[in-house]
Amino acid sequence: MTDFILAGGPFMWPLLACSVLIITISVERLWFLQERLVTPNGLTNQIVNLFNKDLINHKQSNEIAELSSLGFLLISVIQYKDLPRQNLESKIEEKAIEVKFLLERNLNMLGTIATISPLLGLLGTVVGMITAFTGLTETSGANPDLLAEGISQALITTAFGLFIAVPGLVLHKYFEHKVSFLLISLQVEVSRFIDVINR
Repeated sequence: MTDFILAGGPFMWPLLACSVLIITISVERLWFLQERLVTPNGLTNQIVNLFNKDLINHKQSNEIAELSSLGFLLISVIQYKDLPRQNLESKIEEKAIEVKFLLERNLNMLGTIATISPLLGLLGTVVGMITAFTGLTETSGANPDLLAEGISQALITTAFGLFIAVPGLVLHKYFEHKVSFLLISLQVEVSRFIDVINR
């Protein structure tokens, strides 16, 4: 593996950094976008029961809001429950923007890294080809074996860049879809909660 990296030249190091970032961001998003951490099952019903019995105090509200995105939104509904429904929904939409920002955290970086990785690889290939051809004209002339070796080394960066970019783009699209699904789930639960407390 070390020989493979060294054969690719200096552009392999930023590509390695890109691969590490993609893995790190993906693991972080896989953990934080779990449904149990964003929209826990049964949370809405629990809060409805506590609300109906008037058992939600300030400390408990803070704890519920910190546990999950759904809890944060439902507690926000309770805080603004005395507003007319239209104003209440506007306030919750503002809170939902905060939630959306947290759910999408690092996704732009993931997409950017996946996009620039093949470009870095291509740049490494171009620089490697220039070096290979320059070396041929200055020293050994048109040696086919040396030329083939130089080209194969130069192409390593393109191959590695594509190897990084493909899973990076797939993961980016997967996380975008996951965030959209979670936001819809949050919207359904919050709307149901508003209907319950406004009866």
